[in-house]
Amino acid sequence: MVYHTPQREWIEKRGILLWLAFFFIELGAGAFFISSIFESTAGMLAGWLLCGVLGGGFHLLYLGHPSRSWRMVISAGWKTSWISRGLYFVSLSLVLGVIHLILTEWSSSALGLMIAADILALLAIIYAGFAMNFINGISLWNSPLLPVLYLVLGIWGGLGITLMTLLPSEATTLGNLELWSRIFLLAFIFLVFVYLLSIRYQGTTARVSVRQIITGRWAILFWVMVVSLAMVLPLAVTLSNWVAGLAIPATLLYIVIILELMGDLALRYCILRSGFYRPLIPASVTGITTH
Repeated sequence: MVYHTPQREWIEKRGILLWLAFFFIELGAGAFFISSIFESTAGMLAGWLLCGVLGGGFHLLYLGHPSRSWRMVISAGWKTSWISRGLYFVSLSLVLGVIHLILTEWSSSALGLMIAADILALLAIIYAGFAMNFINGISLWNSPLLPVLYLVLGIWGGLGITLMTLLPSEATTLGNLELWSRIFLLAFIFLVFVYLLSIRYQGTTARVSVRQIITGRWAILFWVMVVSLAMVLPLAVTLSNWVAGLAIPATLLYIVIILELMGDLALRYCILRSGFYRPLIPASVTGITTH
């Protein structure tokens, strides 16, 4: 109640499953969304499996009693719980997604069905950001930029998965995907630093959280995995590609995409690990110095 208390429920022990669930749900939903736009059946299938099998599987395991989790969907919990809303978004996006996949493969899918599936996929992407943002006691999470950051991460990861499923393919399609990947890379870099900078002005606890990421316990993970491998390296490859005017080799592109996804996963870990609850009793009242 006096010290900055780290949250543990969503990142330690069983909480590790929720960290993985958020990542794979957003990655899969992003891949399905992008692949449907570029008409890649393989990309949509990969996205559906990532979201439904890995993301959904980890989520059900985190809930502890998978056989009872359906009650969260049929109850009125969606009115107050973002976990319940997320189950709605993910479940409906998977149902419409598999129908769209079947129709695309065997006949032709209606445009309205694809739009509905894509809207639900977008909602599945941003759900984790809103679920965390809803927790007022953790300053690091209680920012309107967090859902936006997770939306960018989900679509950026989806672009990477779609690129991997389309290699090799026609140059025009790959060129468009690479262009959008560069745009979202820049958006990711910009949002991460604006997000961390803005959080610092939300009080002492927020500064403690940011310090844990930038110079504290998780600094090596952040600067190596997120900044060096997921930001600097892809940016360097992009700039060298623009200067030289040469296509990026497929092997290098695969490596860059994998490193970007690892950086995405590492950033989410840092954000979950560095979430501290604000003290209920101010230090000025007790005279205790908080760290």
